[in-house]
Amino acid sequence: MKRFSLWLVLFVLLGVQSALAQSYTIKGNVVSKSNNEPLIGVSILQKGTTNGVVTDIDGNYVLQVQGGEATLVFSYIGMQTQELKVNSRTGVLNVVMQDDTQLVDEVVVVAYGVRKKGTIAGSVSTVKGDKFESVPAASFDQALQGQASGLQVMSNSGEPSAAASFQIRGVNSINAGVSPLFILDGIAVSADDFSALNPSDIESVSVLKDASSTSIYGARAANGVVVITTKRGKMGEKGHITARAQYGISKLAYGKWNQMNTSERLDYEEEIGLRVPGTYDRELLERTNIDWRDAVYNDNAPFSNVELQFSGASDRYNYYVSGGVYNQEGIALGSDFTRYSFRANLEAKLNSWFKIGTNSAVSYEDISEATSGEYTTVTPISAARFMLPYWNPYKADGSYASVSDDTWLGTNVNPLEWQANNPTNSNKWKVMANLYGELRPIEGLVIKSIGGVDFLDRRGDVSSNPSYLPNMGEGYLGRSFSRYYNLTWTNTINYVFDYKDAHHFNVLLGQEAVNNQSEAFSIITRGQSSDKLLNMSSATRAESPSDSFSGSTYLSFFARGEYNYQGKYYADFSVRRDGSSRFGKNSRWANFWSVGLMWDAKREAFLEDYEWLTNAQLSASVGTSGNSSIPPYDHLALFAGGLTYGLEGSVLPGIAPYSRGNEDLTWEKLLTTNIALKLGFFDRINVVAEFYHKKTTDMLMAVPVTLTSGYVEQWDNIGAMVNKGVDLSFDIDILRMRDFRWNVGANISYNHNEITELYGGRDVYELANTNLNNS
Repeated sequence: MKRFSLWLVLFVLLGVQSALAQSYTIKGNVVSKSNNEPLIGVSILQKGTTNGVVTDIDGNYVLQVQGGEATLVFSYIGMQTQELKVNSRTGVLNVVMQDDTQLVDEVVVVAYGVRKKGTIAGSVSTVKGDKFESVPAASFDQALQGQASGLQVMSNSGEPSAAASFQIRGVNSINAGVSPLFILDGIAVSADDFSALNPSDIESVSVLKDASSTSIYGARAANGVVVITTKRGKMGEKGHITARAQYGISKLAYGKWNQMNTSERLDYEEEIGLRVPGTYDRELLERTNIDWRDAVYNDNAPFSNVELQFSGASDRYNYYVSGGVYNQEGIALGSDFTRYSFRANLEAKLNSWFKIGTNSAVSYEDISEATSGEYTTVTPISAARFMLPYWNPYKADGSYASVSDDTWLGTNVNPLEWQANNPTNSNKWKVMANLYGELRPIEGLVIKSIGGVDFLDRRGDVSSNPSYLPNMGEGYLGRSFSRYYNLTWTNTINYVFDYKDAHHFNVLLGQEAVNNQSEAFSIITRGQSSDKLLNMSSATRAESPSDSFSGSTYLSFFARGEYNYQGKYYADFSVRRDGSSRFGKNSRWANFWSVGLMWDAKREAFLEDYEWLTNAQLSASVGTSGNSSIPPYDHLALFAGGLTYGLEGSVLPGIAPYSRGNEDLTWEKLLTTNIALKLGFFDRINVVAEFYHKKTTDMLMAVPVTLTSGYVEQWDNIGAMVNKGVDLSFDIDILRMRDFRWNVGANISYNHNEITELYGGRDVYELANTNLNNS
């Protein structure tokens, strides 16, 4: 019995020793590589188990590891995940975590979410914010040209505040809107006021081009979608402050014009008989030799930009706050632009399953505009082409030569003096803001609600001084006011789950409501007698009053499903049902859909051994979208005021039929097909080739009608158009070192546009107001 007891004690001791050998302690500290600051809340998990801890306020951790050798997984949002092997002899393990900038580069913003680059079937081009923040431009659209294949950005004027026009893969309509849909942080915004958005606040811009990426936006996505994402605080970043200042000058893009100087002009006038040699003082005229390009344009127009940014984040909150002042003198005489901007992007994680946030921006702009639209001798931009080189716009003291004291020797008036006495100014307030809440009741399920507003308040003045001689002592002042807002409310349910590790699903359900309204009025007053009292109350009469109001609403329901098998084969589909108040009661609703497929061939076994081939993907998509960009009420038969008619020598206000109406009016539809090939070589060279075909049917057109009807035109769904083309892009990393990267990229696009059907079988589109063949 005693011997048995000794053996029992021995076995117990051996068992305890064995158990102790299978459990050991690992401790250490975790810091950020960028600033060597301790990281709070880093997750340390023993791989393959649920055994884990998080770091404390000083970045320290202690973990009891079960078993023998193990792998510890260190993870933190915004940092590169690290897997490190440990055993009973490790003891202390300190870890330095690096910002996951590569991960940020690999994320692509798509409709209602983000995806990892290379895992989507749709055609998406992404431009990172660093492309904008160093470019000396008032708005990001002016810096976007040439950055994305298939996207054409054109500046319509030299005004610093003027918005550029966007086209994605050609023009898809004749009379309806041709601009893309712009989404800023989840809400739709107007394309007319991008000067209010500070380019330095932008994190990325995604251009969605094919049906797979745009159809989920349905009725508004026929011309593509541009998704703009602003900056947020980066996880693990403590109180980061950035100050930026820029100063520079602007010049005309094209050098000197090939215009005659005074000597050449006088020779020409003598040759055609306008002047007879010896009958005028040629030597006196040749003393004046004006290059009117230099007189009208400022070839060294200065600009300045000052910005201050604060950003940071923890496991519970993140913030990005910025403010800036931008000032630019336009190269055109009389143009000026000043912007004051402020942005606050804030997010708070209230607990493990709920967070709220806002992305809000407000700006004020002060704008002076050069008169450029009229092709006359008095507006400086056009007059620069008409004025003769021996007409001096300046007196000897440097002031403007004037018609009032006969120092202006040219025809009509001095255009520089005219501009100074006929200024055009405006100012506007712009607010773009959203508020959202995000609920995560179970793993993989996200319920999100976001409400947003795009608001614009603009005031404009146009005036003329009574002291200006052509006004004969009578000045005038015109004032206008306009207000616009767009309200968006979007609710989504997103569920991500896996089945047997090989099948990955992502399902999205959503509902969206949009309400936009605009109003405006203007009036001109005349009879002011003093330049210093150029206001409405000093006028003797008022004329040309006008006012307007318009609005429209959308209601939408949508769904998207995504599936991939082992990261090799991808499929996605989307459906959307839209209703719009812009269409007749008989055809107010429409359905849109898309299907996309993608094959990641590089992940196949037969290509894994080819290390020089780093990417090989083939994708295809087909789907529909719509266009509803027409006047809000033209589907109705309406009367309108503001018309006048004469009766016995007097002019009286009148009301008359305005629109004929069409209750069967419905969506313009677009069917898009896209095929794309993406190749990567040596992890340095990337090539993308895309081929697309787009067909527009049921085009929304203002069709001329017989004048005997009492109308000029009527909106109808008649006509068809085809767009087809190729987008090619490539980029190459020439040098890539630890803190330096030299990358060269280029893109080229070809687009063929053809109108295949017009109303009434016509081959030429006739404008309704020309009254041609309207019988």
